[in-house]
Amino acid sequence: MALPQPEFNKAIRLAAKYAKPGMIIPLTSDFQVLIRVASADPSAIDTAISVLVLKFNEGLIHPGHEATVIRWFNGFAKVSEYSRSKIASGLSKDLLDFYCGASLDPGLRQAAEQLSDTLKVERPKHYYDLCRNILNNNGSIFIIGAGFSYDSYTPLLRETEGIACSTLFDLGVTDPRQLYHTDERKAWEMIWKGWQIFQNHIAYMLLPKEPSDQHFILGELFHAGHITHIISFNWDDLVEKAYSKLYNEDIPVVTGESITSTHALWKLHGDIAHPEARWVLPFEKGRVFNALGRIILETTLPTISLGYREQEAVVRQKLIAVLENRGGITRIRPDLTNSPPESFGDNALMAMKKIKAGFESAKRSVQSA
Repeated sequence: MALPQPEFNKAIRLAAKYAKPGMIIPLTSDFQVLIRVASADPSAIDTAISVLVLKFNEGLIHPGHEATVIRWFNGFAKVSEYSRSKIASGLSKDLLDFYCGASLDPGLRQAAEQLSDTLKVERPKHYYDLCRNILNNNGSIFIIGAGFSYDSYTPLLRETEGIACSTLFDLGVTDPRQLYHTDERKAWEMIWKGWQIFQNHIAYMLLPKEPSDQHFILGELFHAGHITHIISFNWDDLVEKAYSKLYNEDIPVVTGESITSTHALWKLHGDIAHPEARWVLPFEKGRVFNALGRIILETTLPTISLGYREQEAVVRQKLIAVLENRGGITRIRPDLTNSPPESFGDNALMAMKKIKAGFESAKRSVQSA
């Protein structure tokens, strides 16, 4: 049916109203106008939907009114396939999943689940369950690998070719790229012998790097006691920089066999702060400090592994296998699917944001119990 011009004008005014800075407080009368307009011409509320979706994704819905806005989306989505597709393509699936899995308000959770069904969103197992388990155990062990720091432009193994070839050239190899491409393992065996050169190249490259948001979130969770031990297989110092910026103090760091701690960052494979000490390099078997080995033998804490591929034989035997048999390991990597259920396919930044949100929700749940 034809859309009366006054109704169309009302929809335009409402979109402008909700686009203003500040929190959104939805009004029933506004929803009724937008539904009437959408029933006559779904495209006429495009701007209003875009504004509301943006504010929802950015957390700018006034506390206590999230369920109402979610019900609005559900109403718009049921009016037409056009509106459903527009909402489905713009709405944050991660945030919707958070409301479905972690909300303490049954009405909010029910509204989110109904919208999820309407939008045909497939929801993964939520981080909330993981965080609730960690709170119940009063801590966790957090393993990080190269994938954790990738957003800060630190290289993965496949991206170290340039530095590896520079090291080989310094060691006297006339055509390092030809060697690297024909026998990568042999190339790294040569680099093992010239480890000082390689480590100085890496330290020079990594020292200027700055932490990303996931490093700060990790520092916050460690400081709050939700993470008891951070086990790092990275050479960079991004966690240390983030922690220092947050709290103006150094995070406790263990870099060798002679030190132990009940709450620390363990740098098992090397530290750019100490390029003079031999690191664990690619294709080597890895190492686990004896002090850490004794700690994990006694732990029942749940473990999160983020961005680590578990390729070193010694690490798999002395660390991974033990932790799997103690408190269990939840693995997070972009190349993982959501099956098996203890695995999450996510990048480091999104995973840490979800974990932080999961802790906040789980803490409220524990406190209200």
